[in-house]
Amino acid sequence: MAADVLSAGTAPQRRGGTTLADAAISPTREQKDGYYIYDDEVDMSALVAISMPIAVQCEKLLENRYSLFDYIIRAVVKACATCPSWQELSGKIDVMLFEHKGTQVTAIENAGNKSIYRLAKETANPQPVPNNFAPHIVVCDAHTTREQVAAHLASGKRPGFAMLARGSREKDCIRAGGDEKYKNTLAYTFYAASTLPEQEANRIAATLRALLYNPVRLLLLS
Repeated sequence: MAADVLSAGTAPQRRGGTTLADAAISPTREQKDGYYIYDDEVDMSALVAISMPIAVQCEKLLENRYSLFDYIIRAVVKACATCPSWQELSGKIDVMLFEHKGTQVTAIENAGNKSIYRLAKETANPQPVPNNFAPHIVVCDAHTTREQVAAHLASGKRPGFAMLARGSREKDCIRAGGDEKYKNTLAYTFYAASTLPEQEANRIAATLRALLYNPVRLLLLS
């Protein structure tokens, strides 16, 4: 299975005009509040298809719904790590996830070294947010407000990146064996701090989009 994943991940796939070889995409709006802004939309069908076997096992082990947000977190972390100039010397990447209209908050420490299953385990059983937690990345569902995010950030600390998953439902989930069919298009807005060179932020945004179209790469820790 490892060989299958590795071989599948090496071939760039084109959907919607972006491949893993694309160098950069430009912001879709003017800078605001110190962030470059990228609005985009991706078809998550491939992600849903490849996730189902994993979802079956995770629901058995976690006794909880397996969320596509676990893949989204992995994609954002991997994309941001491709341009490491913003990272601390330790290379640690902390993430804060807001779900259920911002009322459920999960602090994920050292997310870059955690597998999809490990992320799913933590998001399914969120622990209290540590005092003075200062995430590098914030991921939010459709109805989380800026005030809710600000209330949980350590004083004076702003995240370098944020992703808002937009849509009519609070979050995209998979229920193993379920018959319900959902629209698998994910609209999202990605924010990158303008302290980064714009070309570097553009490359991160392009990599994020490409990863969401190439879910097998999200299964790899490297």
